[in-house]
Amino acid sequence: MSYVLKVNSVSKKAKDFQILKNVSFELGRGEIVGLIGPNGAGKTSIMKVIVGLTKNYTGDVDLSRVRDIGSMIETPSFYPYNTGYQNLMYFAGLNGVGAKRVEELLDLLGLSEAANKNVKAYSLGMRQRLGIAQALLKEPDVLVLDEPTNGLDPEGIYEIREYIRKIASEKNITVLISSHLLGELEKMCDKAIMIKKGEVVQILDFHNDLKKKQVTLVIESLDSEMTNKLLLENGYNVISNHEEEVRVKIGANEKQDIARLLASHEVVLTGLYEANETLEDTFLELIRA
Repeated sequence: MSYVLKVNSVSKKAKDFQILKNVSFELGRGEIVGLIGPNGAGKTSIMKVIVGLTKNYTGDVDLSRVRDIGSMIETPSFYPYNTGYQNLMYFAGLNGVGAKRVEELLDLLGLSEAANKNVKAYSLGMRQRLGIAQALLKEPDVLVLDEPTNGLDPEGIYEIREYIRKIASEKNITVLISSHLLGELEKMCDKAIMIKKGEVVQILDFHNDLKKKQVTLVIESLDSEMTNKLLLENGYNVISNHEEEVRVKIGANEKQDIARLLASHEVVLTGLYEANETLEDTFLELIRA
């Protein structure tokens, strides 16, 4: 996939503190990319560099293929006693956009029925969706969202996730999103960029890396000693052997091979399942390293 935006060796310091260090990555068109890291890792800083809110840095952000960038970096602010429609029309006027675009975005973000209600009556999730609508006014091809699900209840988180998916798939917009909710990012994103102490430590491609990734297979049987012996004799990487289960690291497509091996030696299985690493597992492993 060709990139739409490219970050090249971006570094930033504040006095003696290194905020960003040689940060490099690419965003493909229509991708949803998660930006992950602990507090103070530099997530918001790199987002501010990308959208032009920070100028004092070295390196380069290649925007030559970008028509426009929309962003929601901080919690969006609106006039509470104006309606959602009136608020969007105000910002539309500042950006040279008409009422038709406002109505399209209200529909896209599921706010048409609430368009004529004062924003003061909106839930936090509705205000976040209105903020995303504001970021989309100028029809950007890149959308940058900093913690858009922060403080939302499970229903609100689900709604934001589904609308972001809809924006990326239907409008072919590239979305860069940060969040502490790693399970949500795993459900939503095509890639994850992990940042630690201002540096990119890993980039995960959920479509390709997970196919190649080894998984832990948990084998429960009536004879764990025989199971362990057979696996070792056939070159498998046994990582633990307990009274009722054996755990082995395998490739993503080796589960059936092991089942056939054990069946050919009449090992009676009582359980056979994968204990996959989650994005949270990978994140915690990197942060603790």
